[in-house]
Amino acid sequence: MPREKFATCGICPFTMLDAGWLLLLLLPVAAASGWYLRGRVLAPEEKPTTVHPDYLRGISYLVDEDADRAIEVFVRLLEVDNETVETHLALGNLFRKQGEVDRALRLHQNLVARPNLKPIHRNQARFELAQDYLRAGVLDRAEDLFKELAEQGMFLERALSGLVTIHESGRDWDSAIETTRRLETVRGHSLRPVIAQYYCEMAEQARDRGDGDEARRLARAALSEFRECVRASIILGHMAMAEEQYDAAIKDFSRVLKQDIDFVPEILSPLQQCHAARDDLKSFRKLLRDIIRKYPGSAPQVALADLMVQGREVDEAIEHLSGFVQDTPNWVGFYHLLKLTAEQSDLPLSGPMQSLHAALKQIIDQQPTYLCGHCGFSGSYRHWQCPSCKLWNSIIPVRDIKPAG
Repeated sequence: MPREKFATCGICPFTMLDAGWLLLLLLPVAAASGWYLRGRVLAPEEKPTTVHPDYLRGISYLVDEDADRAIEVFVRLLEVDNETVETHLALGNLFRKQGEVDRALRLHQNLVARPNLKPIHRNQARFELAQDYLRAGVLDRAEDLFKELAEQGMFLERALSGLVTIHESGRDWDSAIETTRRLETVRGHSLRPVIAQYYCEMAEQARDRGDGDEARRLARAALSEFRECVRASIILGHMAMAEEQYDAAIKDFSRVLKQDIDFVPEILSPLQQCHAARDDLKSFRKLLRDIIRKYPGSAPQVALADLMVQGREVDEAIEHLSGFVQDTPNWVGFYHLLKLTAEQSDLPLSGPMQSLHAALKQIIDQQPTYLCGHCGFSGSYRHWQCPSCKLWNSIIPVRDIKPAG
């Protein structure tokens, strides 16, 4: 399945300014200096391009790390020279990207307040101002501006994306669904996996307040929206399991195997509990062997070895894990093999073997169990939306912890 901050830190813009931004600010100076006019003779009626002294003064303040005085100069300059609008917009964006949202707000608010600004520049300034408010956490003002722009069809895709971000922050899932459907139309490709996640969010809210019927309805709506929604199947499985409807729970959890095989570690334990409640671990053992043929991670291998031990097939369990570790070297399998061997021995682990066992446990405990396939975020808690890159459906369980190289 495809895997579909705010603080004013006081950093001078030029401490992180790249060549592209510097070039942008100096373009008017270049024009005035005649760099791109070299070799060209001006006609008698033409006048050489000039740069307002305040523009040079503003750049000087930036270089001297006096951003506030630079802003005052650029704001004053705009009153007499509308040609600097693009520079204002670029500088405001630079401030925002570096976390200096208060300065970005000052520049963009000043632009919006100019009565003689061209409509295209005014709308761009309004959009940038909405971005500033969003970054600053002033969500009501950001939402108002994004809505106005979207209603006017201006910056439509980005305005709708901004609204979706705000709805997600406020956990307003109904509005998130409505806006995402509009965004889906604008982009021309499916956003159903994301909409399914919104239904799952509402399903979990309903479940937490004790409304099981509504929770099931919303989880099924998620599956209707996107049939490969793993989260919806897991929600339904746990609800059925809590009500001791083990056959239904097994069906829900088993659906995950067809939806996304990477989520095997999430369903093995509840599947085993359901089969045990039905006194049918034989079927679970058969299911594990089927999973092992499709999933290369250590979780089903360890689960099968545990079942063998429960059935007093200790030698077979040790042989099974030994073969797995030899074929697929990994710390999890080796740790459980070492542990199983020690448990079945008359002599406990001691000396180097005990140290190795303890070291392996520490290595495993310190490793993340979930990983975002888009930005690389990792952690030990399952997120359906990555806390870092904010993508839905991008985090999956880690299959194994393997030796480097």
